[in-house]
Amino acid sequence: MKYVHVASKPKEGRIDYDHAIMAENKMALYSIIEGMRQDNFNTHTLNAALESIKDYTARYVRPVDGEIFIDSGGYSIIQGAVHPTAVRRFIQCYNAMLRLNSGAFDKVFSLDIPWSKVFSEMNTRQKIMEFNDYALSSARDILLNDPVALERFSFVWHFKMPAQYEIWKTLYEKHELNRIIRHRAIGGMVALRGITGIRFSPFIGMAYRCLLDYLNAGRFDQDFTLHFLGMYLPYDRFEMAILDKLFDRYLEGEAQAVTTYDSINPLQSTRVGKDIPLFEFTGNGLSVYDNLVDAPAAILQHAYGDKRLIGFVQQEIARRRAGMNLQYADSFGPLSIYSHQEVNHFFEYVVATHGLAEVFFQEWSLTTINGHFASVLDALGKANPALFTSHLRASIMRNVAITYEFHRWFVDDRSRTGLDRLIQRNIRKIGFPCDLS
Repeated sequence: MKYVHVASKPKEGRIDYDHAIMAENKMALYSIIEGMRQDNFNTHTLNAALESIKDYTARYVRPVDGEIFIDSGGYSIIQGAVHPTAVRRFIQCYNAMLRLNSGAFDKVFSLDIPWSKVFSEMNTRQKIMEFNDYALSSARDILLNDPVALERFSFVWHFKMPAQYEIWKTLYEKHELNRIIRHRAIGGMVALRGITGIRFSPFIGMAYRCLLDYLNAGRFDQDFTLHFLGMYLPYDRFEMAILDKLFDRYLEGEAQAVTTYDSINPLQSTRVGKDIPLFEFTGNGLSVYDNLVDAPAAILQHAYGDKRLIGFVQQEIARRRAGMNLQYADSFGPLSIYSHQEVNHFFEYVVATHGLAEVFFQEWSLTTINGHFASVLDALGKANPALFTSHLRASIMRNVAITYEFHRWFVDDRSRTGLDRLIQRNIRKIGFPCDLS
């Protein structure tokens, strides 16, 4: 799994940490929404946003041979920033961006319109079907005639409501997207835990659905690529590490599973939180510092790279220790992203070293698998209590039971009917309080 940094236009007069972030991270996600927030948005306002993306790509992404992902801005439709009467115009602007043949970006996510928090008249099966049918049919026409656009395009699945999943499934089949698309993504998970209170990873079933679609398409000349939109919780990332290993085993060397995810959290948390631990993967363990301000010189050098930036962040560390507010809210961003990535490396090490994916192939009993995980997690909790809290361990164990269900389906059944039955069951477990009328 690879973390994708959520980027935006650097503010004038602020310390520029994006060079340090991209040197470490290599991958960034940039939204077109800045060109679509106006009441009278159009292709001209969109072009201003695209110029910002081109500038960011040229300044920060290309110098490190990185990749830039483009977010469709559809989350603003969910938030009510786009009136229902303007949704079709929004789609047309998105399509203008999709047609661009320049090297300004490498991947773009499909424009998804799952529901609206503000405009209740949109939240019907008919309206959501109409909007997404128009979005996907017009995008499909572009993809079929533009190999560059096709290679950059990632189809985003939505699933948190029963009706949502059925609409996406219907449109996916109607437009024969499995025959066309190369890349897949799973969306609709931002703020889902706060709304539902669930303490497990909701994306497991959809990840298996994407894998089955990839296998049925039969294009093993390309790796299986899957992106998780808006993920950051540790137990989600631990589950991603397990799925990576499981999927690689399923693919049997024919291809690799390449998974990515994005989140604003590693940056946002440093703006509002003061007691954030710092983690460092040592190659066979995890070093833990009580706070980001305790970072040793070697880690500062790795995270920031530049003497000038290191000097600035050392000043901010002194301010934080003195109980003062930060002068630049983003100062600890590179350090937080470094720590976030180190935890990912440790998770991958733990999954590989303790056979946490292999055990699904070695044991048929969920009880035995649970016992193996419980033993490993208990030891990790004692060795790394700051990371492997009781909450994290309990969520991982919930994920084990769900993963076991889908693994057994994959090994024993692998039918579309069986998969849909399991996915619908997990949608009910999510318990999203709204559905489409």
